[in-house]
Amino acid sequence: MALKITVNEKEPGVFVVSPAGPIDTENAHEFEQALKKHSEAKAIILDMKKVTYITSMGLSVIFKTKLLLEQKKSVLLITNLPTRVQKVFELVKVIPEYVFATMQEADTYLDNFLADVEKNDTA
Repeated sequence: MALKITVNEKEPGVFVVSPAGPIDTENAHEFEQALKKHSEAKAIILDMKKVTYITSMGLSVIFKTKLLLEQKKSVLLITNLPTRVQKVFELVKVIPEYVFATMQEADTYLDNFLADVEKNDTA
């Protein structure tokens, strides 16, 4: 099964990236390019509900994207991890503070994050 990536702009500057299929060595570059296209965003939400498998290369892409966004005072959130993929995240302890069970939980966090950013920009 090939990786398919859908991107939707949830609100100005906030993108939901929804990969479907495995994220592995063969397609990690494609995944990285899809995320880089939105590296100027205020936030990227990775909706992982259709990811069937992830390798260390896929985790590396996510971690690099997280660091890139943080340098720009933006955020990467991850939601809807299937059990199989969640176990990989737990094993390597990658960015657990930005992993949410549902899109609603991610939205609540994001609302607070964006409010803090806006508050700091006007202060």
